[in-house]
Amino acid sequence: MTMSLIAIKKQFLELNAPDSFPNGNFKAEWIGPKWFQTGASLSLNFMSFRHWWGKSFDGSEIAYNLFLPPNKTEFQLRYPMNLSFEKSKLDGKPSLVLRYTKNAPFPWPFFVDEFRVINETEFLGMSYNKFTPKLALPFLIRKS
Repeated sequence: MTMSLIAIKKQFLELNAPDSFPNGNFKAEWIGPKWFQTGASLSLNFMSFRHWWGKSFDGSEIAYNLFLPPNKTEFQLRYPMNLSFEKSKLDGKPSLVLRYTKNAPFPWPFFVDEFRVINETEFLGMSYNKFTPKLALPFLIRKS
């Protein structure tokens, strides 16, 4: 998806939260302008997210980040997150909110992911520092 960051945020604001906690493995994809996709992917390598593949949900209030290093066939589950339904810091509407625990490596305990439903297999996410939610950055997760 090569929409502008502003257009993606506008789309997020028009979507709704899921009715329940997701279930399954979801592959992540940075979306937006090419410069953003490249920069976001590269920056994760320096923030303990090298080989990040996506997120794993089991229908409960806990989710994990999935990593798939080269030459591996099994996912590594790392950095659990707490899930809840809350008012969005972006527009006050309900969102599925993921918060990293204090045990996650820096800077992740300061980050929040919010998700809304695009369709039954895709969620649009906005990730932001909890002190600056207006600077949210978009990504997509797709059930695999």
